[in-house]
Amino acid sequence: MTDHLNEDARQRLETLSDEERCLYLGETRWIGYPAAVRALTDLVRLRERPKSTRTTGVAVCGPFRNGKTMVADRFLKTPSVQMRPVYYYQMPSEPSRAEFLSGLIRAMGRVPDPTNRTIDGRRQQMMDLFGEYEPRVIIFDDAHHGFRGSGAKEFHTLLRVMGHEWDISPVLIGDRSLAEVIHNDGELRTRLTSAPLPRWQYDADYARLLNSLVLSLPLRRKSDLTEDTLAKRIFLTSEGLIGDIVQTVTATAVEAVRRGEERITVALFDDMKFRPPSKRFSAQDLLGLG
Repeated sequence: MTDHLNEDARQRLETLSDEERCLYLGETRWIGYPAAVRALTDLVRLRERPKSTRTTGVAVCGPFRNGKTMVADRFLKTPSVQMRPVYYYQMPSEPSRAEFLSGLIRAMGRVPDPTNRTIDGRRQQMMDLFGEYEPRVIIFDDAHHGFRGSGAKEFHTLLRVMGHEWDISPVLIGDRSLAEVIHNDGELRTRLTSAPLPRWQYDADYARLLNSLVLSLPLRRKSDLTEDTLAKRIFLTSEGLIGDIVQTVTATAVEAVRRGEERITVALFDDMKFRPPSKRFSAQDLLGLG
């Protein structure tokens, strides 16, 4: 029986070989849980908004491996009638002014002008590209890095002027330190709305997440992920981070296919010997003693 599966998982179970199912289970997947959907909706609204002289942006803050970049990826793949482009910029760690400006130019698909390597030259090229391409949204992933290093003032100034001068909405993606920067900056607070992706709690929302995973994993037998012992194992091992929740569940599902068990059980999950994120790469691990 396959009543425990959604239509997509049912079709994959019927058409894929065991090895193909294992490959599919290892693919990155969008998990549309409430906080992620709200964040995605906020980003879509930025892109579809009318022209404004006081453009606002969105800050997506949360811990590492909690789905922030996945929201951005989903947004970039969402169809739109808006013709103005959206750009994604992976912020380097503690960038200098030149690194920050050059990286943003590359994010817009251009090469920094080799004939003018000055800060003023890089800034002028960036502004020329804003005028030429008229971006609607620029996503700054790991934006907390932008407020460190010698490029911090350049980044902060850009965030202040990109809205009213070019009608560009910034999306800042980052960790708790980004939230603290915004909280302590009155001007940024007025220009950004918050779309938090907090660490999961052991509650009804977590149970719904586990049930959604059961529906999407093409296994022949139903896995009772919400059974208290197994649900707590998954939660403690993942430390409430959705990236680790999904990774541990799907890795165990792959092993269930390979062993012919076709469902996730407490015994199988324990056999995987997962380590919580905070305990990985300890001295014992690196020495092979863990």
